[in-house]
Amino acid sequence: MSKPAASFLVVTALLAMTAAGGCGKSSEPSPVIRVGHSPHDHHAPLYVAALNPDHFRERGDLYLREIAAKKEYELVSGGVVTARVVIDSSVGGKELIRKLAEDHFDISFGGVPAMLAFIDKGAPIRIVSPVMAEGAGLVVPPDLPVDSWEEFLDHVRGREEPFRVGYKMGLSVQNLIFEAALDEVGISYSKDLDAGDAEIILVNTHGPKNLAPALEGGIIDGFVIMQPFLSLAEEKGIGKTIAMLSELPPRGRWEGNPCCALAASTVFVGSHPGPAEAFVTLMMRANAFVAERPGESAGLVAEWLGVPRPVEERSLPTIRFSVDSEGNWDRGVDFWVESMIDRNVLQGLVRESYRQGDHRELIYALELYRAARTRM
Repeated sequence: MSKPAASFLVVTALLAMTAAGGCGKSSEPSPVIRVGHSPHDHHAPLYVAALNPDHFRERGDLYLREIAAKKEYELVSGGVVTARVVIDSSVGGKELIRKLAEDHFDISFGGVPAMLAFIDKGAPIRIVSPVMAEGAGLVVPPDLPVDSWEEFLDHVRGREEPFRVGYKMGLSVQNLIFEAALDEVGISYSKDLDAGDAEIILVNTHGPKNLAPALEGGIIDGFVIMQPFLSLAEEKGIGKTIAMLSELPPRGRWEGNPCCALAASTVFVGSHPGPAEAFVTLMMRANAFVAERPGESAGLVAEWLGVPRPVEERSLPTIRFSVDSEGNWDRGVDFWVESMIDRNVLQGLVRESYRQGDHRELIYALELYRAARTRM
């Protein structure tokens, strides 16, 4: 064969490799998955997947390849780039899920009650996987002579002025549990800051990071919040956790209570089922990693959040990471639905489907969940 002919064949082969997606690239443009999270350790699977790619590449060849730290990644599956992942953080509560509902995110971590509220109003989102349960508590100043829930109740009942309890914002798991527990024990409360006849005043601090400063400044007397803000308050010596919310009355009600889940836009899932399934599968595998290796995960989560490792070593064991949607999770979701119906928060689709007994078909992307769980 002549040299020109041989050169022509080499060039042709190289062009063919490029067109076929050589070097791990797909021939089709990779879709972008815009992922939302709130910077706290209830969303730890995302951080573990992003910071520990070697583990997931070696065990299943499904991983995130970093482009820009904490911001942009390639989702690689079987050696092929399946999608580009763009990560952005937002405050929790309704705001994070509002951004998902308003098409600022394609997939987002967030609180189950907020997801239910938006699905109820017809937002094109569905829960694609549980993430975690529990992991929240009640914090008071270290010098307050109170070390348990019972002592807290006695202290509140013995005060002349209302006890001011801060909460992060709007509709959250922590709000619902704390208020339900107060109802159970007959403690009066109000969100009206001037309600002098209430035993507890609930104060919206508009973000979890404002709770500790508000406690230090005397604006509030305590707060309810999720991890790692409990552990951070203890690490800094400005607060002590006197009760985990899972321990509050009625006894046993809050054990395994659903907190955060992973939700997705139905439009995105319908347009990109393969990448959506791959990403959810990776998050499920990362969830299992956190559950099985809390010590190793503590270092990764602390690195992402920029907090001392001892904070996460204290925090992660108080959180139940799982993708199991049966048992306590299902019962807990039903309780959120019932509670939100009773409070007139749910007045639309979820309320109607719950009464008809088919609400799981409405709130979950069941086909995607089952497919990802199978690959897990």
